[in-house]
Amino acid sequence: MTFSAVVDGDTVETSLGTVRLIGIDSPELGECGHDEASMAIGRVVSVGEVVTLELPEGQNDRDSYGRLLRYVITESGADLGRMQVEAGNAIARYDSTDGYPAHPRQADYRAAQIASAGPDGSVVTVVCRDEPQESVAPLAAPVATEEPWWEQYGSCSRLKKNTVGHPTGPFSEDDPAEVDIYNWFQYGTGHSGDGDNDGLACE
Repeated sequence: MTFSAVVDGDTVETSLGTVRLIGIDSPELGECGHDEASMAIGRVVSVGEVVTLELPEGQNDRDSYGRLLRYVITESGADLGRMQVEAGNAIARYDSTDGYPAHPRQADYRAAQIASAGPDGSVVTVVCRDEPQESVAPLAAPVATEEPWWEQYGSCSRLKKNTVGHPTGPFSEDDPAEVDIYNWFQYGTGHSGDGDNDGLACE
């Protein structure tokens, strides 16, 4: 089977359908660390690349959302789940330590984990944990931080319909001025804006 797209840091699309990586959890859309976790997968596996899906004995075939539960292994032998845990983009979760079926790599995943779970159960990635927190002086108004303009568009097709004059592409991964925009539409939206994998998004 082949890799089709990144959904987020723990979920991918393949030619067999949507796959939830076994034994890990990454930040949800809108949470700190989501984009970095999503982009990390896009850096190691390309659209159309052959991947191996492994269902360990004793594991559920699908989760409560109907997604396949699998280890996803790239052609080079990289285990996407372990890679995310090692990189600090995800935590080890949904295994026998929290009421789910055991999986063969859970001890390995937990030993490799460097991210952490927040008090509310959210995933605190290394990037988010290590970010300096800006203090606001008493009586000072908080400084509003604007997201980059391209992050208001969830796909290339939405971007191309904009009426405010934003560039509509294509955006090159080799152009330093455009690489962040390329990464957003290729990895951050879940829609694989560079579908033909030629280094240009939103053609």
